[in-house]
Amino acid sequence: MFDPNDECALLSRRTMLAGGISLGMAGSAAAAMSVAEPLVPNQLLREKDIPTDQASRVALMRRMRLRTDAGPVFWYFRGRNYAQQGANLIPICELVFGAVMLVKPNADGTLDVSQYELGFRTALGSAKRTEQLRNPITGEMIDLPFAPVGPNHFKYDSNNTLHLPENIGGSRFTLEHVPEVFYRVGQTVSFQTHSRAIVETPGQSNRVLNDMSIISSPAAEALSPDISFASATGYGGDVTDYARWLKMPAGAGTQTLRSVGEKVSRYSDMPEDWRAMLAESDPAMAADPIGGLAREAEIYRN
Repeated sequence: MFDPNDECALLSRRTMLAGGISLGMAGSAAAAMSVAEPLVPNQLLREKDIPTDQASRVALMRRMRLRTDAGPVFWYFRGRNYAQQGANLIPICELVFGAVMLVKPNADGTLDVSQYELGFRTALGSAKRTEQLRNPITGEMIDLPFAPVGPNHFKYDSNNTLHLPENIGGSRFTLEHVPEVFYRVGQTVSFQTHSRAIVETPGQSNRVLNDMSIISSPAAEALSPDISFASATGYGGDVTDYARWLKMPAGAGTQTLRSVGEKVSRYSDMPEDWRAMLAESDPAMAADPIGGLAREAEIYRN
């Protein structure tokens, strides 16, 4: 089945829009290939046994990323932040990140999610949260904030597109959703996520956030409609403008994060170091993480 939202298809549209010689060359190459052997759509090759109807694909994504029934979801990631200057990557710090979520499906196919997230940064190679770090680009000692994001309340529509509130902690987020791309590799199902947001905060420069990940689950769990909560591993590869607290000069490049994490169903399964740092910085949330989702959102400071 040809998927018009597939990134390969989007690339084809851009090629067609280029017109002229590029379009002519593309047409000639396709004709030559078709003589040699029939073309098999790329989607069929990488989506073996993955359902093609929209409702099943939405359920698959929710089963892997969140859950299809009501209840809590917890995600954690470990990774490293880099300054990105052209093709050069300069390590900045380590990150351990956690998210507390409560999921509520609705009869109309939409999904409500309440979410609190907090990341703690450490010096390279260290496991202890640090409050200051030397900027590797400017040489300046900078303060490292660890303000939480949220609690916030989001909605996924029936097509599983995320809709954000107009205001998140005093900042405006304009979100662009890039269609997911599915993969079947052996006994694993994965899908690629990508959302691009512009963050506007009064009195500060705008930031562009490309939040990207690949979420993977055992095929036996991901493809079973009888399972509401599939075990999942996530691999992040975010690319963003520099966090404002890094105090980067204009033209210094961008920031990227490489990370790996896991979805769990119980707060006690979150990493011990993250839970300890949360208990120190936000004891009320650590004592009652689900109840804490009902409180007022923190000011967005990232």
